Amino acid sequence: MSNTIPLGLSRNLWIIGPKRDLLFFILTPLAILPLVFVVKEHVPVETLGLYVLGLGGFGHHLPGFIRAYSDPTLFRRFKLRFTLVPLLLLSLGGLFSFLNLNAFTCATVAWGTWHGAMQINGFLRIYDSKVNSFRPITARLDWLMCLAWFGLAILHSPAKQLSLVAQFYASGGFLIPAHAFELFRRFWDFSTVLVTGLFLANAWRQWKAGSPPSPIKLLTLVSSFAFWWYCVVTLNNLLLGIVMWEIFHDVQYDVLVWLFQRHRVDKNLNVSPIEKMLFAPGKFRLICYALLILGYGTIGVVTSFGDINVPEKVMLQNAGSQWLLRITVISAMLHFYYDGFIWRIRESAIRQGLGVAEGKASYQAATRISFFRYGWKWAFFAIPVAYLGVSQFKGWGAGLEAQMLNLTQAIPDSWLPHFLTGTYYSERAHPDSAEAQYQMAVKYKPDFAIGYFFLGDLLAKEGKLQEALEQYLQSVALDSNLLESRSNLAFLYLKMNQPLAAGEQFKAALMMQPENPDLAFGMASAMMQLHRLPEAEKYLQKTLELAPNHARALDFMGMIQGLKGDARNAIAYYQKALLADSTNADARKNLAEALSHIPAANPSE
Repeated sequence: MSNTIPLGLSRNLWIIGPKRDLLFFILTPLAILPLVFVVKEHVPVETLGLYVLGLGGFGHHLPGFIRAYSDPTLFRRFKLRFTLVPLLLLSLGGLFSFLNLNAFTCATVAWGTWHGAMQINGFLRIYDSKVNSFRPITARLDWLMCLAWFGLAILHSPAKQLSLVAQFYASGGFLIPAHAFELFRRFWDFSTVLVTGLFLANAWRQWKAGSPPSPIKLLTLVSSFAFWWYCVVTLNNLLLGIVMWEIFHDVQYDVLVWLFQRHRVDKNLNVSPIEKMLFAPGKFRLICYALLILGYGTIGVVTSFGDINVPEKVMLQNAGSQWLLRITVISAMLHFYYDGFIWRIRESAIRQGLGVAEGKASYQAATRISFFRYGWKWAFFAIPVAYLGVSQFKGWGAGLEAQMLNLTQAIPDSWLPHFLTGTYYSERAHPDSAEAQYQMAVKYKPDFAIGYFFLGDLLAKEGKLQEALEQYLQSVALDSNLLESRSNLAFLYLKMNQPLAAGEQFKAALMMQPENPDLAFGMASAMMQLHRLPEAEKYLQKTLELAPNHARALDFMGMIQGLKGDARNAIAYYQKALLADSTNADARKNLAEALSHIPAANPSE
């Protein structure tokens, strides 16, 4: 008898039903894309990342913990895993935090990427189980497809590669030879083609045998891989891509846990009082569930949990430095660890909770989980973390300079190492090398306003005024609120004898920082060049209110008084200017000229 489910019984192919499965599990990106792009027009991406990765990314750990600790059968079965492992990880996390070591954070980022791929694999297996597709070869190929395609996107995304490698280097990791990156990428490309070919061949064999794979599984596979590629490779802003993927991941997980627990309660599958209280029918309980997730997620917001995914903060050692953040990554580790064994579709209880029919006999019995059978996998966590911890503590890892130079060669398409290397060369008076690195940084991150500012600043110092002007203009065009770019652009216009353009930039800068004496003086200088003396005098007075000993402003005030015919007042300002700065040659010259017009008998009048 065939194990296939007739396609006419469409509801049997779904977890909830066609509309809700497409909305929450499969085509969710179609709703996420327009929503995020609208929101980011009004909210900075960094702020969006803080709240999405905090409230959602950190908050969605809670449903897994509820599942783990509220199911009495599950807890009894894995009691040591749910008690001993958290205590051990918290103790180690506290130690690493006390020693200011980054290895746990590095492991969290790497494990989180794996976790995202395995969640998609879980959905593939659920949908295939709906059509009684349980063959081990099919399950293994699903797993390999997730691994291959997720890895492929990472290896073709300079930003994502950098986020992972930067964590490794910041944790004391050894430098990876630059050529190894390209060799590994080619190997992975070939492996992905091979795995995809085997997957398609197996699907064709299933189809010919009369037991085709679930069409919903294939749709889930295509939509998930395409969205992951878009978020990681296509988007120029890695943080924005992580935000989008995190929303997709969180919605899938939170909804699945709710439905699973609801089904357990509805079927009275040996549920606990906590499960009955939280997952019984009713909108109020659903609201409570959402509020609990958001409440737990506030911890992620407070600790800036999302910063561990931002490579520039990692390389500059600004991420994960607080002891609390290093402790809270344990929540993510426990979430990843628990999900590795509490959702096995081969388990009868899991299939019951998901409404999946029993498969073949070999799948029906719940297997006893042996420590020696699965415990060895901890070596993939323990050995790297121990090595990185010792390496960082002993200072075995390479310095920032070596890391940057390595990454400019290993991941040449990534903007961050080029920018940091450019800054390094600039500080050490190697302008040509710095300029080349800054050019590469803005090439690979065209929306990098600060990068154009740094490049313009370097060119201005080299006397390349027209080239510097172009860079400052680009910086202001990308970020009109970047005060440094506005200010430097205004002063450059003054230097290039373009006072009208300078005045426009000073006016905009003063709106952002009205109590800045240098900007007020710059505006006065522009007005002086335009011969708008009343306006110049107003801004000079503002300058002197903010900085009474501003020598150049005092000198300019003397000049204005002289032009107004008030020689004595002019002399007083010049003298104040010289008291403020005895090296002010202009004030000394102006004073001498003013004194020459005063009768010799009464020089003080």
